[in-house]
Formats: sequence, C-alpha cells, structure tokens
Amino acid sequence: MKKFLSLFLVFILAISLVFSIPRHAFSETSTQTQEDQQLYDNLADIGSIMKYITDNYVGDVTYDQLKEAALKGIFSSLDEYSTYFTKEEFKDFTKNTSGTFSGTGMVLTEKDGKIVVTSVLEGSPAEKAGIKSGYIIKAVNDKSVEGMNINDVVNMIIGDEGTKVKVTFDVGGSIKEFELTRQIIRVNPVSYKIIDGIGYIKIGEFNENTTSNIANALTYMDNNGINKIVLDLRDNPGGLLTEAVSVANFFVPKGAVLTVETKNGENEIYYSYLNNPKYKLAVLINGNTASAAEILAGAIQDTKAGILVGEKSFGKGTVQSVVPLPDGSGFKLTIARYKLPSGRYIDKQGLKPDIYVVNTQYTPSFKFNGTLKVGSRGNDVKILQKNLNILKFNAGPEDGIFGPKTANAVKELQKKAGLTPTGVFDKNTYDALVKLLEELNNKDIQLDKAIEVLKKM
Repeated sequence: MKKFLSLFLVFILAISLVFSIPRHAFSETSTQTQEDQQLYDNLADIGSIMKYITDNYVGDVTYDQLKEAALKGIFSSLDEYSTYFTKEEFKDFTKNTSGTFSGTGMVLTEKDGKIVVTSVLEGSPAEKAGIKSGYIIKAVNDKSVEGMNINDVVNMIIGDEGTKVKVTFDVGGSIKEFELTRQIIRVNPVSYKIIDGIGYIKIGEFNENTTSNIANALTYMDNNGINKIVLDLRDNPGGLLTEAVSVANFFVPKGAVLTVETKNGENEIYYSYLNNPKYKLAVLINGNTASAAEILAGAIQDTKAGILVGEKSFGKGTVQSVVPLPDGSGFKLTIARYKLPSGRYIDKQGLKPDIYVVNTQYTPSFKFNGTLKVGSRGNDVKILQKNLNILKFNAGPEDGIFGPKTANAVKELQKKAGLTPTGVFDKNTYDALVKLLEELNNKDIQLDKAIEVLKKM
C-alpha cells in the first residue's frame, strides 16, 4: 500500500535543512579576471547551444524550458541536497518549512487507490463541518479524483484564505458534499502524553510551530510532576535549524549545540543557554531520523543530557542555503557542514544509539501444513521452534526435531492461549501462535526499552 499523510500541504521528506543565511547578491560588478572571462565564455557557449536548439529542434521548445532544464541539471550534478526550484516548486517548498498554510484541515492518506481522510485538525473547517475519519474523497469542485495521486488532490483543495472549495465524499456508500471555506492552518508537529509515569513527546518535524508546542508539552509535564521524558525523533526528517536549536535550549546544558563550517572558513556557533537541565531524557532515533533531528539528538548525546535508544540515524551533516530568485523561482545549495558539541561530523555516518533496539516485525513465516508432534521432523518443525523461541517459550535448539523440549514449549503456548495443553501443534495452536505474534508486532519495543531505562534512573 502506497501511503502518504498530508495536511493539504506537500511536505518535503527529502531530509533537507533550511537555514537563515543572508542572500548572495547576483548583480555585483568587479574587475574582470581570467576566471570571470572563463565564466562568460562558458555562458556564451551555452547560449549558442540554446539558440541552435530553438532554431533546429524538430519539436516545440522555448528558451524558458531550456533554462529550467539547464538549471535542474546544474544542481543535480552537485549533491543530493542541492536543488533548483521552479516558481511553483519554490512556493510549495517555502510553505512546507513554515508549518502554516491555507486549507481545510483534513489529514489524508492514499489507500488502495483511494484518497481517505484519516483525521481532521481541531478547530479546522473540516472539523466544524463534521467531516470524519474514513470519509473517501470522490471529487473536488465536481471534478472526479479517481486515479489521481494524493499530491494532485491536495493541490486542488488548498487555496487562498477565505475562498471556498466543494469536496464530495463517499461515506459508507452514500454521497455527501461539503462546501468548506479555507482558513490558515498551523501545523502542530508535537504530540505528547504520559505513559506509566513517564512523559512521552514526539516531534514530527521542525517547523515554525515546533518550539511553542514543545513549550506547551513541557508545561503539561511540569504540571503533572513529570521529570523523566522519552523524546521521540523517529522518522523526523528535520526542518528549521533555528527551531532545533531553540528546542535544544529546553534540554541541552549551557554551551555549544553545533558549529556550522563554511567553505571560506567562517564558522558560526549555535548555543544553548540552559543553566540547569531538569529532565532525564531517553531519545528515540531510527534510520529516518535526519538533519535537524540529528542535531538535537546528537547534542543531547554529546553533552550527556540523555541517552539515545533505537537504531542508527540517517547521517545528514551538511547545510543548505535557500535563495529566492527575482522571477519567483529559487534554489537550495549545500554551502557548509556542521559538527556537534564533541567536534564530530556525522554526515554519511549518522548517530549510533547508546542502546541498540530494533522494532522487528515477526511473522509465522509458514503455513499450517498439518499436525506436528513428538517425533516430527523437517523445516516446519524448525520454523515452529524459531517462532516459539521468539515468544520466549524456550523450544530449545532450532534443529527441526520435535522433541520433549519443543512439546513443553507448545504446552506453554497452549496454556497461555487457554487451550488444552496437549503438546501437539494442531490448527488451533497455530492460530494461537499467529495471534501472539501479531500482538508482539503491535508492541513498540524501542519505546518500551526507553521507558524501562528511565524508570531505573
């Protein structure tokens, strides 16, 4: 199933980091050097080629099309984070980092070729209209969305504040239409709760609303006497540097959070000014924790403000400058790298967790092919033993021989499932095994470990 979530905003998950860096001037004049002359000669060559193409290419092509293609090619030749944006792309990109847009407040997913509402934001036009989770979008402004991808549907629904959009839904087989007035939506990337006396805060991204919502979450924790917190940065692709540093000021002791190093040797250090950290932290990371999220997690690890639990992070340690151009387009260029408080660089390396834990998905990995009992042999027995051991029933060596130890493990499984403990692996016992594995899959082992560690602190 191809799945996307959207708040009527095309989020960029290309783990890029946006920094507030002064724009470069493109109209400066200087004494022409040999290097300048080489540049002008190259530009003249490119111009000549473009002229030849427009004069001789058999199809229709414009200078604007060739210019866009040339710029796309230039930036794609540099690195995976440097990008040229067209006007529309740049408009979407700047909206993504702001965390604020004009829409209806529906959260959508693409499921089995259908665009489905998964939730609605509190106070949004969608909530006020009574739109619910599970509604399937059929049309926008009377145009069918059948066969369209989620991004195209999103672009049909977003629009200027105060304008209206008509959305048609399939609700349990019945058709319902809603006319919604778009309003400014502020994306809250922070969610929080208390689990068994431990605070849990998840940050989905670092947009302009992250710090204020972290402050709200910590006020809630303080009011409930919570000083041990799991900070979940799993699947956080990054975002705004200023927000990551601002959030670090809630957790990281006074000192450097990171140092940005440019090509010309000009370094900029970002600081935390927190004198007395008051929270004990366990930070969850995985392979999709990147960019600004790695900065926060790395600063916490380097300053011993908390421990990292989970899997190695993505490893993005470069810095991009975002530059708008006069025609409304723009670009993002890698212009620096950063190092963490300890002086280490993590680009292409990532952060290694202090406690390595994987959320593994278990499956029976075999079909029920008949009853197994003492004396049975073969691959089915070996797989059965493996799954019994996963569930901690201690079936002994996974050797494919159904002996007394395997029979005892089957009995323990049957007792737990409320079955008669015969020690014979039949269809009912197989079904019980599958159910227990599914329950295990629903457990968040990484979160459980983080809570366990904090309780011991």
